[in-house]
Amino acid sequence: MAKKRKQAPKPEEEEDASDNEIGSDSEQQQQAVKEDDDMNEAISSEEEDDGDNDAAPEPITPAIQSSSITSDGRYHNKQRLLVLSSRGITARYRHLLEDLRTLIPHSKKESKLDVGKNYSGSGAGGGYGAAINEIAEVRGCHTVLFLECRKRGQDGYLWLGRTSHANSSFSQDGNNAAAKNHLMISGGPSIKFHITNIHTMDELKMTGNCMKGSRPILSFDKAFDTVDHLKLVKHLFVDVFGTPRGHPKSKPFVDRVMGFYYADGKIWVRNYQILEETAATAKEAHSQKKLTGHAHSTSLIEIGPRFVLNPIRIFRGSFGGQTLYVNEEFVNPNVIRSMDKKEKGEKYVRRKGAERKRKMRDESIVVPNDPLADVFD
Repeated sequence: MAKKRKQAPKPEEEEDASDNEIGSDSEQQQQAVKEDDDMNEAISSEEEDDGDNDAAPEPITPAIQSSSITSDGRYHNKQRLLVLSSRGITARYRHLLEDLRTLIPHSKKESKLDVGKNYSGSGAGGGYGAAINEIAEVRGCHTVLFLECRKRGQDGYLWLGRTSHANSSFSQDGNNAAAKNHLMISGGPSIKFHITNIHTMDELKMTGNCMKGSRPILSFDKAFDTVDHLKLVKHLFVDVFGTPRGHPKSKPFVDRVMGFYYADGKIWVRNYQILEETAATAKEAHSQKKLTGHAHSTSLIEIGPRFVLNPIRIFRGSFGGQTLYVNEEFVNPNVIRSMDKKEKGEKYVRRKGAERKRKMRDESIVVPNDPLADVFD
C-alpha cells in the first residue's frame, strides 16, 4: 500500500502557528518578570518590617484615638470624691453636707477633721492640706469637697480640688519617694470659696423630687466659657458634681439638672427636677401640641439645696501652692463685722455726744431774776 504523504501546511496555518509560539514566549516572559517583582516586593517589605522594629513606634493617629473615646457603657471613669468637714460646723452646714452626699453617689464619707496648724503630715506642707491629702490617698479619692467653718460657725468656706492621689496615678515611677513628695505638694488645682445664702432640702420644702443616685445634667452659664478663671472652675465642677457613667451606686437615669450661674461676681448653684407631664385628655393634648408642638410638657421644679459661692483664690497645688487667681473684690467677713461694730460704736458716740450737748445747753440757759416777782407776796 502506498504511504500517505503528509500534506504541507498552508501559509496561513504556518503564520497562525508562529503567532501562537510567539505569544506563548511573551506570556512566559511576562510571568517571569512578575514573579521577580513579587520577590523584590516581599524582600523590601521584610526589610521595612525589620527597620520598623528597630525604630521607635509611630504615634497613634487621631483616627485610632477617636475610636477609643466611644463609650461602651462600662464603668471606666473611676472618679471618687472625698466629702468631709472641719470640726465646729453648725447644723445648717451639716445638713448641707448631707444633702450633697445624697446628690453625689460617687462620694465617700469621712468623719470631721480636727488637726492643728502645726500638723506636718509626710513632709508635704502642713495643716488641713497635708491631712486631707493623706486621707484621700488612703481612701483612693481623686477629688475633695471640704467644708471649713471659722468663728464658731459664722463663716463657711468650701474647698474644691484635685488631690495628690489623682496626679500620682499618672506617675510611672511609683517607687521614687521624691516624685511622690513632689506630687503631694503640686497636686491640684484647688479653689477656695466663701459659701453664703445656704438653704437645705428640708428647709426649702420644695415639691421637686428625683431618684437617689441619678446622674445630673450640668448646666453652666455662658460666662464659664468666656472668663478665664471660670473655665478652670467649670472643669472642677464637672469632676465633683458629675457622676461617672456606670458607677455602681448610680442609676441609669437622668431626671435632674444642676445649674451654675454667674452673676454679681458670684456663682449661684441650683438643683432642679426634670418633670415631664402628659395631657390627661385628648383635648388638653391637642391644645398643648398647638402651643408647644408636643403632646407632653417639660418643666423644672426646684429640689434644693441652694447656695452661693464667692471664689476667693485659686491655687495651683492641692490646698496650697502658687496662686493662679485672686478675687480683688472679695471682702473678708471679719472686716465686714468690724465695720458693723465700728458703725454701731460711732452711733453710740454720737448719741452720747448729743446727750452732753443737751445737758450743756440746759445748763447754759439761765432765767434772770425778775425784780417784780415778789411784789405781791
